[in-house]
Amino acid sequence: MILFWLYALVLVAIALAFVVPPLLGTRRADAGADRDSHHLTLYRSRLAGLDEQYDLGALSADDLAQATDELSRELLADTGTPPAGPGGGTQASVSRPWLAIAVGVAVPLLTISLYQQLGEPQAIDPPVAASSDTPVENMVAHLAERMQSEPGNSEGWLLLGRSYMAMERYAKAVDAFTAAHRLLGDGPELLSDLAEAEALMGGQDFLGVPGARLERALELDPEYPKALWLGAFAAMQRGEKALAVRRWQSLLDHQSADSEAAQVLRGLIANSGAAEPAGNTAPELGQATQGLTVNVILADQLSANLSGDETLFVFARAARGPPMPLAVARKRVRDLPLTVTLDDSMAMAPNMKLSDFEQVIVGARISMSGSATAGSGDLQGFSEAVQVGGQEAVNVAITQRVP
Repeated sequence: MILFWLYALVLVAIALAFVVPPLLGTRRADAGADRDSHHLTLYRSRLAGLDEQYDLGALSADDLAQATDELSRELLADTGTPPAGPGGGTQASVSRPWLAIAVGVAVPLLTISLYQQLGEPQAIDPPVAASSDTPVENMVAHLAERMQSEPGNSEGWLLLGRSYMAMERYAKAVDAFTAAHRLLGDGPELLSDLAEAEALMGGQDFLGVPGARLERALELDPEYPKALWLGAFAAMQRGEKALAVRRWQSLLDHQSADSEAAQVLRGLIANSGAAEPAGNTAPELGQATQGLTVNVILADQLSANLSGDETLFVFARAARGPPMPLAVARKRVRDLPLTVTLDDSMAMAPNMKLSDFEQVIVGARISMSGSATAGSGDLQGFSEAVQVGGQEAVNVAITQRVP
């Protein structure tokens, strides 16, 4: 901003340099001194010529006076200055100091005023990047406070529920979706969201109430994608493999053949066991050993006040896909730092295994309550998306506290 106003000051000063000096009288006729001098020399030369003609008798006194008047008028027209006596100089321009002062003050003030009205003062300062001191958690907290005073705002409850889902605060998401459900009633989208939050809050258990909500959602809209997706997992947990396959196949029919979603669905169908012979349960060669080696460390600033008996979960979930963990290892904080291998033997559901996905995100969470669901005060950290079956170990640092 300082540099901008410095440039502006220089430009105003240059403008005043052209305006103020003539008003102060400092710009004399000397600005055209060469031109005026030329006219005066010519005037005097012609006047001397008239005097010679008068002395020789070629001009009468009246003719001399008339010719002299004509020369004077021409000089006045050329220079704006009446002829002076012999050796005289030109008349200085009139000085107007008060006008000069007024102009000197008015020009900068008028410039600033016009810029404020017509310009973009906010463009002087570059936009400041969003501060890391105002994370999404604060925005969600403000929304939660607002909903206490607006309990009839169904859209606000939906937004709050989805925000809590993104933050993996499933119990609060259930409360928000339940409030929205009281206002809106049954609908395939809301029932699916509520069922998902309830299932994840209960450790990915779609049996009971979550499963019933999904069945109701499919009654309302048999082709609703999220209800089909989650309803298939609920069917698998109930042992209804054929129903799960039909639902996944319904989703697959609406996907591009070469899309990543289609690959995931084909893998789920192939691994469902619905079309396999009863005795064919052996995994493919090398499948059981395919996994990820994970190194987990805890940031020093978060280790205070930990007894070492807290539960530590190390898990992998699909980089693009359902939030349900594909493999989970349970340890204790006293084991840190540690190295653990995640593989298909640690799958929480037989149809959702690590080897079914190409890329996963690996996480580690210290649970203060012992629950697999993230809660306020838990400590956690995550990796970037990594390739399943890669040769290099995945490093995960626990550096965050769940708000």
